[in-house]
Amino acid sequence: MNIFRGETEHSWIHLSEIEAEQIELWNATFTKTGIDRDHATLPFRLVEIQRQEQLIKEKSLIVVAKEEVDSLSKTISNPHLIIFTNLNGVALAFIGPENIVNILESVNVGLGTSFALEHAGINAISLSMQLDALVAVQGLEHSMTFFSKWNCMCSPIKLGNELRGYLNISVSLTENLSFVASLLRRMISDIESRIMLADPIRKQALIYEHFDLYSLTNREKEIGFGWLQNQSALQISLALGITEATVRHTLKKVYSKTKCHDRGGFIKKFFV
Repeated sequence: MNIFRGETEHSWIHLSEIEAEQIELWNATFTKTGIDRDHATLPFRLVEIQRQEQLIKEKSLIVVAKEEVDSLSKTISNPHLIIFTNLNGVALAFIGPENIVNILESVNVGLGTSFALEHAGINAISLSMQLDALVAVQGLEHSMTFFSKWNCMCSPIKLGNELRGYLNISVSLTENLSFVASLLRRMISDIESRIMLADPIRKQALIYEHFDLYSLTNREKEIGFGWLQNQSALQISLALGITEATVRHTLKKVYSKTKCHDRGGFIKKFFV
């Protein structure tokens, strides 16, 4: 189904680089389901109540993904489609030109559609799920004819070692994969950074890592972090069980080590 009208060394895994025996095994998994490769649409989609359950479950992640992707998607002039899925390859967001999204919805492809191997064969999302890596699948390399006019790249979204979902970019066959890969990595990086900063524990760990560059002691880190959170010297002293004078004396050391002269400069340097 063509919804898009109008390299040398690379840092991703291309389907052509995978051993033929492995590809045969993946295709066999898909074939066993009895799904017609020439089916005009993808056959598996969650019913409405299941879709809503998934949207509620992943609401915060979907918001972050859509906000970050929307801003970059608008910079792409050519037809494209960006799909965000959960850990199981079920689509939770479609971002792209309205006409493309509407065409897909008209053939029952949208929120809740599964791109997993057993439901949609080999595609960029299912391949990324299998390999846990940035991958590319082009045109007729897809198991289903449905994708034969698509160039697709997909990458996991991770927070440390924790997998949070997958992000896929689909474009026409004429698009340069290096550009798509660069754009996808940028989107993934922005999403992962936003997720990390939304978690106060991870945010503190990130700031502490920055403090380490200036050889701050544990006590100086604690006081410096409190200062970044807009706490007063009195509040910090009560939280840490030390005197207010000690807090102020330690802050002078922190300023000296970090080459900051006031709170504004300190916040500008370290707040993330």
